[in-house]
Amino acid sequence: MRSPFWWLRRLRNLLDRLSLRHEMDDPQKVLQDVYRDAAFRGINLWVLVTATVVASIGLNVNSTPVIIGAMLISPLMGPINAVGISLAIYDIELLRKALRNLVVAIIFSVLSSALYFVLTPLKEAGSELWARTTPTFWDVLIAFFGGLSGVIAALGRERRVNVIAGVAIATALMPPLCTAGYGLGTLQPRFFFGALYLFLINSVFISASAYLTFQLIRFPNIELADRAQQLRLRRTFLAIILLTLLPSLYVAYSVVEEAFQEAQVRRFVENAFQVFSTTSVVEYKRLPEGDSVILRLVLFGEPLEEEQQRYLQHELRTTYGLSRYKLDIIQGSSTPRLLPEAARLLEATERSYSEIRRLTDSLHTLHRRLHEYEAQQHRKTRIAREIATLFPDIARLGLQELILTGPEPPPDTLLLVLLELPRGTRFKDERRLAEWLRERTGYTRIHVLQLPSGP
Repeated sequence: MRSPFWWLRRLRNLLDRLSLRHEMDDPQKVLQDVYRDAAFRGINLWVLVTATVVASIGLNVNSTPVIIGAMLISPLMGPINAVGISLAIYDIELLRKALRNLVVAIIFSVLSSALYFVLTPLKEAGSELWARTTPTFWDVLIAFFGGLSGVIAALGRERRVNVIAGVAIATALMPPLCTAGYGLGTLQPRFFFGALYLFLINSVFISASAYLTFQLIRFPNIELADRAQQLRLRRTFLAIILLTLLPSLYVAYSVVEEAFQEAQVRRFVENAFQVFSTTSVVEYKRLPEGDSVILRLVLFGEPLEEEQQRYLQHELRTTYGLSRYKLDIIQGSSTPRLLPEAARLLEATERSYSEIRRLTDSLHTLHRRLHEYEAQQHRKTRIAREIATLFPDIARLGLQELILTGPEPPPDTLLLVLLELPRGTRFKDERRLAEWLRERTGYTRIHVLQLPSGP
C-alpha cells in the first residue's frame, strides 16, 4: 500500500533535482571570478572599445551578424552582475568597484561610438538603431531571465560558455550604448536618451536577477551589516527597480494598445463592409487628431448614403470598441464633377501608352537594322582583306550591293566591285576575282569595274 506521505518524497526529490548546490563551485572561487570580471582596465578595456567600434559599424550598416559578434566579445556583463551580487552579500567594496568600473565602461563605450559616428559618412539611422530607442516591458523580461541564466551558469564549477554567449546576445548590452553614442555624435537626443534607458533596463534587471539568485542560495555575506543597513540597501535597490520598470510598462501598454487598435480597424474594414456588396475599401489610414483618431476610408463602387455611413460609425464605436475613432469616408463616385476630368486623363494616358508602344517598336526596328548594317560592314571588311591577300595588285577595293528593278518583277541583286589600281597598270584577273566572289558571297551576278587611280 502506498504511503500517505509519498507525495512529500516526490516533492523533496523534485526540489533536490532543482537545487544548485550540487554543481555550485566553492563560494570563495565564485567571488574571485566576480571580482576579476568586474574590473575594467588593460585587456578588458581594450576589448570593450573594439567591441564598441564593431557594434557601431554593425548598427551603421544595419548588419545583424556584425552586431551579434560585437555582443559576444563585449565584457559588460561582469560589473553589472557584480552590482547585484554585492548587494546580495552586502559587499560594499565590491559594490563600489563594480559601480566605478561600470561608469568607466559606459563612458568609454559611448565616447568611442560617438567618435565613430562623427567620422563615418553614413549618418542615416537604420532599423537596427531605431529598434534601440523605445524599450518596453518585454525588454525587462529579457534582461531579467537572461541575467538569471548567466548568473546561474557563473555559479557552476565549469563555465557554461554557450550559456554566457547566449546571455550576451539576448540581453544586448553593447548596442544600446552604441546607439546612445550615435545620438551624441549626431546630436539627436531621442536616440541618446532612449538607448540609455534601454541600457539602464538591462543593467538594473540583470543585477536584480543576480541579487535574487544569491539571496535564494543564501550565499555567505562578506560584511556583517546591521538590519537597518540591510533594509536601507534593499529599499534603495527596490526603488531603483520600480523607477526603471514604470516607464517601460507605459511604453508596453502603448504598444499593446496600438496593436489592438490596428487589429480592430482591420477587422472592421474586413467585416463591416460585407453587407455592402457593391462597395469596396480601396485604402484606409489612421490619422491622430487631438484626443481622437480619424479613420479615413477610400471607397470604390456604389456610394454609401448618409444612413449607411452612420451605421458604420456606430459599428466602429460599439462592436469594435473604438470609441475615439471618427470616420472620414472618401467616395470616388460621389464626386461626379471629377469624372469628366478623370475620363480625359485616362484617355490621354491611353494615347500616351500607344505612342510609347509605337516609338518602342520603331526603336527596336532601328536597332535591328543597325545590327544588320554593322554585320554587313564587318563582312565586307573581312572579304576586302581576303581579296588584298589573294590579289596584291589591287590598291583599293569597294563592294556595294545593288538592287535592279524593272517593269516586271522580281527584282534582281547585283554585287558591284570597284577596283582602284596603281597608275599605269591594269587588272587582268577580273574573271578569277568574280568567280571567287561568287563562291565566297553567294551572289550570282557580279560586275567588276576598274577606276582610274587618283592623281
